Amino acid sequence: MVCDPLCSDDGCWGPGPDQCLSCRHFSRGRICVDSCNLYEGDFREYANGSVCVECDAQCERADDSLTCQGPGPEHCVKCLHFKDGPNCVEKCPNGLQGANSFIFKYAEINNECHPCHSNCTQGCIGPRLQDCIGWMDRTPLIAAGVIGGLFMVVIMALSVAVSVRRKNIKKKRALRRFLETELVEPLTPSGTAPNQAQLRILKETELKRIKILGSGAFGTVYKGIWVPEGETVKIPVAIKILSEATGPKANVEFMDEALIMASMEHPHLVRLLGVCLSPTIQLVTQLMPHGCLLDYVHEHKDNIGSQLLLNWCVQVAKGMMYLEERRLVHRDLAARNVLVKSPNHIKITDFGLARLLDVNEKEYNADGGKMPIKWMALECIHYRKFTHQSDVWSYGVTIWELMTFGGKPYDGIPTREIPDLLEKGERLPQPPICTIDVYMVMVKCKYNQLDIFILVL
Repeated sequence: MVCDPLCSDDGCWGPGPDQCLSCRHFSRGRICVDSCNLYEGDFREYANGSVCVECDAQCERADDSLTCQGPGPEHCVKCLHFKDGPNCVEKCPNGLQGANSFIFKYAEINNECHPCHSNCTQGCIGPRLQDCIGWMDRTPLIAAGVIGGLFMVVIMALSVAVSVRRKNIKKKRALRRFLETELVEPLTPSGTAPNQAQLRILKETELKRIKILGSGAFGTVYKGIWVPEGETVKIPVAIKILSEATGPKANVEFMDEALIMASMEHPHLVRLLGVCLSPTIQLVTQLMPHGCLLDYVHEHKDNIGSQLLLNWCVQVAKGMMYLEERRLVHRDLAARNVLVKSPNHIKITDFGLARLLDVNEKEYNADGGKMPIKWMALECIHYRKFTHQSDVWSYGVTIWELMTFGGKPYDGIPTREIPDLLEKGERLPQPPICTIDVYMVMVKCKYNQLDIFILVL
């Protein structure tokens, strides 16, 4: 039997190139061939030793050069369609599941595949965000959103401001209604003007105590809140409560104080808002947010100038002149009894010792009890006689307290020695910051000069 010429010398099983035991040149599958289709033929191959292996379908067929150098798409000399990394592919990946997310790529001019922008979710035609399929320029939308957001914020801010302003106006009207009184022309006019002061009787449920501000001879003063019945406004107040240990006389004096405070209305006098006739009598007055003037000058002495000090002196003089015009003797004027509503506005308080003089009276004789000796004139100490002139003396000591930023008058000298010192002519020294003009006002106060308030004003 004669073997096919393409069979090797090893022989064959029968006639034909597919019956060879081994091939003389190359084999394509089970058939022996003379050569591989490296440069011609319906398909292209590469020679793996003596075996012809067909190139991958993604390899572009070449006539004058090799089409591939191996069996897979990564061994193509040139890709038929696109090249994705080392591999030839029919099309670039579009939504393939990757390790962490879907893979989207686009083809450049040289038919190489490159990744889309990381925010692309439907493919792309380029590397930029705006090249994403289905992408639209959101800059105008973002700008519109920001502008709209700012507009809404402005609208909300204006709404809040209007709401707050309305609440403040409502609160001010309510405060004005409770803090200011409306005088009505008397029905039976006479030669003497009637006392038209109004005294509110408050319920204990309308008052809420917050903390203690201080204590005195008759009782304790609390910081508190007054919520008038049927109202929502909360008014900051000071609540003076009569001690339960006091007797009927103290009750009478407490109510006398209420009468006096309710009758006085002046920018530099603390107003009485009402009285609570609970088991313990309570006087309710305006709350001064900065406390007493004595503590204020102590705490803020580094920030207090001469103009502010003189302004306080003038305001105290105005308040005392008002009391004098109404024939009222204070008896206990001192920096501790002047309250600070604001740095530019102070008010005289503590009318607990104050007494009204009848038309023909010029002095008031006090009963026994504790008295502020170092603020008192000699006739007050010796005879317990209090007049407008003795208030002038106390005014001079009060000015001295301010000019020394809360200094203690006659500091270090026992109270019992004060009368002898005054009789010998000793007076408070000139404060270091005080001009001679202001000090002379203090000195004139020591002479009980009655027109001193007019002089200050």
